[in-house]
Amino acid sequence: MSRISNRQLVITFLACRLSAEMMTMPAETVLYGPDRFTAILLAKIVAALLYIPLILVTLRFKGDSPITCAFRRNKIFGAAVGVILAVTLTATAVQTVISIQHYITDTLLNNILTISGIAVLVAVSVYGALKGLSAVTRSSVFAAAVFGLLIFLIGVTMWDKVNPDFIYPAFIEDGRYFAKCTLSEISMNSEILIFAVITDEIRSKPHKTVLYYLPLLLVILEFLNLIYNLILGPYMSKIEYPLYIIASLSDIVIFRRLDGIDAIVWLMCGIIKTALIIYCVGRIYSVCSKRPDTKKAVVVYGAFIFMLCIVLGSDRTVYEHFRSVMSGGIHILLGGVAVPLTALVAGRKKQSEGEKK
Repeated sequence: MSRISNRQLVITFLACRLSAEMMTMPAETVLYGPDRFTAILLAKIVAALLYIPLILVTLRFKGDSPITCAFRRNKIFGAAVGVILAVTLTATAVQTVISIQHYITDTLLNNILTISGIAVLVAVSVYGALKGLSAVTRSSVFAAAVFGLLIFLIGVTMWDKVNPDFIYPAFIEDGRYFAKCTLSEISMNSEILIFAVITDEIRSKPHKTVLYYLPLLLVILEFLNLIYNLILGPYMSKIEYPLYIIASLSDIVIFRRLDGIDAIVWLMCGIIKTALIIYCVGRIYSVCSKRPDTKKAVVVYGAFIFMLCIVLGSDRTVYEHFRSVMSGGIHILLGGVAVPLTALVAGRKKQSEGEKK
């Protein structure tokens, strides 16, 4: 099994989270004003607290994931934990694929068929999952480099459109919007589900990934929100994809417009996230079945994701209901908090029973 470093996983998690920020985040939670700056900060503090049970598991059991600890405790218990993680990951994968599909049709290819778009996205993601964790994380490094180039080019071409008057001192102006935005930001942290599965495959000290990832994410999200406010101002409340609009307004001799680069970046990041989730479900299958070869399981699971996406993505109203459920963060609480806590308690119980014997 090829292990990855903390730095590789941090970059991959940033790609996953930023893709959710650009494509999955409801437009009504990305509005002009000071509230979102505070909401992002509070959401990252809450996210750090949510990671604590998972970090305790990795420290207590020397880097083992909750699924590995649970299966070692009891096969039935391990299978139950595996099912919970697989279900929550599946919901995240479906949301991600449909969000990519909507992003593509809303920005670049408005005449593409839903079934063909989803088929291509899932097929590429399955291929990435079959290549393995190392290949997926290497792809995220390339995506990060393109994102860095995009931000640099936006800075070069849009500096004269920055209006400092759009920023004004305030804390929270709309309590209802602030609460909704904070909850939405928290629910987007589905990387905790991935982390709960692959901690076994990190070379050393998995908890360091969280220590690097969350502060970096906080800085990037606050910086992006600052860009939105400085350039778009009150108009950002009327559009769905702020960075895409800013990129489309950019004027540079070589590219003329940067919206194509923006779309490519988030398309890559969304596929990386989906591939990572499919790989994680294959990993769960491997642990529970004790079969190292997961290729067939990954392909079958990819077909299952495709069918779910067709059912939920064919009607935009159905998808909006599904997204509103996901925005509640129930998948984060189940897979990212409840599962690690249960594995931690069960592991300590087993250890105390062994000491008594």
